[in-house]
Amino acid sequence: MHDVLMQIGNAILASGPLEALAAIKPYFLIFLGFSAVIFVHELGHFLVAKWSDVRIEKFCIGFGRELFGFTRGETRYGFNILPLGGYVKMLGQEDFEVDASGALQVRDDPRSFANKPVARRMLIVSAGVAMNVVFAAFLFMIVFMVGIEVLVTEVGFVKPNSPAALGGLQVGDKVVEIEGKRINEFKEIQMAIILADPFEPLDFKVERDGQLKHLRILPENSDTKNVLEVGMAPAVTRTIVLPPPGADPDRQDLPRPGDKLVEINGQPVTDENVSEMLYAMVADPSRVPEVWVDRPEDPDDEHSPAKRRSVTVSPTLRVTASDLDARNKNILGLSPLMRFKGIEPVGRAALAGIRPGDTVIQIGNIRYPTRDQIAREIRIACSRRTGPGPEDYNYVERDTPIVVQRSIDGSEAHLVLRPKVRRHLFKRNSRPEIGASYNLIAHDLLRVGELVPEVCGLPTPAAEAAIPAGALLTAVNDTPLTTWVQLIEEFRRHAGQTVTIGYTAPDGTPATTQMRIPHSLRTRLGLPVVSRIISIDGDETIQVELKGRERNLPISHWYGLRTKLAACVGRTVTVRYISGHFGDIQTAEVKITQDMIDPWLGRIAYEPNFFTAQARKMLRTANPVEAVGIGIKKTYYFVVQVYITMKRMIFTRSVGVEQLSGPVGIVKIGSDFAHMGLNQLIFFLAVISANLAVINFLPLPIVDGGLMIFLIIEKIKGTPVSIRTQVVTQVIGLFLIIAAFLFVTFQDLQRIFG
Repeated sequence: MHDVLMQIGNAILASGPLEALAAIKPYFLIFLGFSAVIFVHELGHFLVAKWSDVRIEKFCIGFGRELFGFTRGETRYGFNILPLGGYVKMLGQEDFEVDASGALQVRDDPRSFANKPVARRMLIVSAGVAMNVVFAAFLFMIVFMVGIEVLVTEVGFVKPNSPAALGGLQVGDKVVEIEGKRINEFKEIQMAIILADPFEPLDFKVERDGQLKHLRILPENSDTKNVLEVGMAPAVTRTIVLPPPGADPDRQDLPRPGDKLVEINGQPVTDENVSEMLYAMVADPSRVPEVWVDRPEDPDDEHSPAKRRSVTVSPTLRVTASDLDARNKNILGLSPLMRFKGIEPVGRAALAGIRPGDTVIQIGNIRYPTRDQIAREIRIACSRRTGPGPEDYNYVERDTPIVVQRSIDGSEAHLVLRPKVRRHLFKRNSRPEIGASYNLIAHDLLRVGELVPEVCGLPTPAAEAAIPAGALLTAVNDTPLTTWVQLIEEFRRHAGQTVTIGYTAPDGTPATTQMRIPHSLRTRLGLPVVSRIISIDGDETIQVELKGRERNLPISHWYGLRTKLAACVGRTVTVRYISGHFGDIQTAEVKITQDMIDPWLGRIAYEPNFFTAQARKMLRTANPVEAVGIGIKKTYYFVVQVYITMKRMIFTRSVGVEQLSGPVGIVKIGSDFAHMGLNQLIFFLAVISANLAVINFLPLPIVDGGLMIFLIIEKIKGTPVSIRTQVVTQVIGLFLIIAAFLFVTFQDLQRIFG
């Protein structure tokens, strides 16, 4: 954290006055916006109290020492030093006296809040919440009359082996409804998934090729966050935002942020066909695609003149593990080495000197580790046994030696990694994290890790060939190789044969071995890696037992295909398929043999090695009446989401308390919205106003909902709850609020500073 603060301080000192003002402006705007939301809430109490002839002694925005204010009539109006709050002080709320019996009593004054009828006091208490709801609807109305950019609902990516893939979701699908509710933007898809009932599939209605299809997708808990997800992303645009991981920034022939795709293999790239063209680009990995981009002279200026140039693009290899409960990515038993990507700027990986594109050569004492071994070594190196039981352990922060190979020059760097053990107050143990992912295959380094011994109960071809871990593969039948893509293509071409594998052993000794390359359904049909099996004997799905539950998997998914093929051994079946990502459906008759059960080629996918910006659309209406309707619907939507979120946190535990944000986190998120523009900031403030309405009306002491509970009890009993009881519960509530404040602030600081 000290290093981070030093970096921030140095950045401020190095910047000029204009840069400093630009950096401060978003925070100023978000504080101003928060003050407006709080002012509206307190204004509701104030107006209804005035209407009810209750004497108002103070009307303040914020807490703590008063910065400035004025007195008008009987009321002091002030703005305090801490703007994240506010209050209206009415006569009869805190001015007590002790009677002859020693009991606390409210001063007898006809203009006292406590002396007003219960119904009138209920109106005063609920007025703040009502004003926040109205204010949220008003802000949403403004947002949608001006127009706001949102992510499209079209699917641009489906993660292999994910719940989305298992449920049959495909690239190009447009999500129309989830659980019968209309979907207008991608964030609504995310919220529907996060707030879904655990272990219950969601009903998706998607538009595909002009037809509506119903899918059942079961969300799963994320590996990195305690929330539900399905493994999908929205469609993309032509603008490149992330270059290949570890790419040399000085190379002019590589894709750069700001580049706009204009042509691929002689075909123009448009906003309408960009997804199709990106997948077509990697349809034939043996061919180097011809890619042209328009590169602006100034990437930060969208109106800057652009120059057309050719860029070198190679496909990224994505391999799915051969078993659902395993993580090791392998090709016929050969496990590629893994590279780092997604490195957080102030995470432990970045502090250790790890860069995007670095290949893990060694961690701890394990040379050439697989993905599973990397994760296990980090976990074991930082674990401390506290007892004999399997759960009797804890994690401590300890240094772990790691050796990486740089992607730019191939040099090795010996580093020291100290994983971060994030402490959670409501979890017994916390797993170590490093602020980076390491699931990117080193596609241009043909060195293998530990072999996978068997798949489908049979030895893998690599295990039969006894290729040693750490071997550098060099050739197949005297055809020299340098990348995994080349190796896969040689395996595909020689399916059903035994080939000679040339390699260099870890000690530098050259060697050869014989390796059997089994057929798969795709090789029998002569299909490339990029292809899709639609149905077998008319069946597009098959029922399987998956994680203890019966599921219908599409045949297009490798596990569904494996299950179907295992039931068809020895029979000739009718197969419907598509060659390539896009094309016409074709039909063929194929006899299924034992060696075709594992669809090894179907567990391999190619993707572009760069990322383009996610596609957005403008939501806007010029009709004020329609805008009011949208504002009301959006307010209702976010109010309901808060209640569902609390239900998921408290009862089903599918949303972790670590997802909560306090004032620090809200300011950080709000400043990010402010950076995106005024309308985005107004949208965020509308969400905050709707959330504040819910939080303030919870049945907790010290907030409006707690006071409403006292009024309901008074209405039922006919007499008020004793002042002493009210004071005690409010003191308890104050301590709870302070504890919650400290907890969420601690989490916010952990998120920001790692």
